[in-house]
Amino acid sequence: MSSFNTIFQLPDFEALKAMQLFIKHHIEGLMIGLHQSPKSGFGIEFKEYRNYTPGDSLKQLDWKYFARTDHYMIKEAEMEKQHDFIFVLDNSLSMNFEYSKNSKFNWSRTLIAALAYIANNQFDKYYIFNQDDPPQGFEEFLYRLIHLETEQNIELKDLKPHSQINNKNTVFLFTDGYGEFSQLKSLLSDWSVASKEVMLIHLLFDNEENLDFEGQYFSFKDLESEAIVEINKNESKTEYVDRIAKWKAEIKQECVKNGIVYWQMNGKESFNKSIFQLLSHLNQSWV
Repeated sequence: MSSFNTIFQLPDFEALKAMQLFIKHHIEGLMIGLHQSPKSGFGIEFKEYRNYTPGDSLKQLDWKYFARTDHYMIKEAEMEKQHDFIFVLDNSLSMNFEYSKNSKFNWSRTLIAALAYIANNQFDKYYIFNQDDPPQGFEEFLYRLIHLETEQNIELKDLKPHSQINNKNTVFLFTDGYGEFSQLKSLLSDWSVASKEVMLIHLLFDNEENLDFEGQYFSFKDLESEAIVEINKNESKTEYVDRIAKWKAEIKQECVKNGIVYWQMNGKESFNKSIFQLLSHLNQSWV
């Protein structure tokens, strides 16, 4: 897997061009494979069915319906009104945690760039939450995204929506969820009220979820407080994995309660596979 960290370490102009090429290369090929999905982009939904007539495009045939009924039906689509896509990005220091040389923060920024590229091609508005004004075009959006940094003393409550948010928007919330659980619950609840659709992209890497590190003894440094914890993996792994599983289950339960789509970013898959899984999960959940 290529390292996103390398792109973000380049000088401004080089980083911008490298990210543009990376996103265009991966997303354009991916969208060809997704064009027959029930919701092939962010803003398309099917209005109604009608009988097939000679001359209709075969791309519009509902093959699943045909398999069930042996009858050809065409799905007519209409474009929803343009609306906003908001990317809420946790930039706390814990998002610097890495797996295979890619940090959670850089995974998030790269996925956001891909989603914004798709939205841009559909002429939808998109922006990063808590920035003063929307970007004027995709290049400016990427430029701002590349310049975002993690900061000290960032809490989950800092990501909560404000009163000016339009409740017809779609929100992608990128966070590892670390912090006071009461703040996470409040964050999910508030965004579910403020927005039409919300998807939580939970940055929980495979190595941290399963304590999958080589060796037996480790010294873990808290990226927020800089406290150091000594761990014997052989003695602690079972309890640790159980606690992580319980914590993740509680987050998923909160998402269900608030009508929020949950998707875990585990960091071990390729970018292509990850963005494909994200979009597929989104399409299945928001049909």
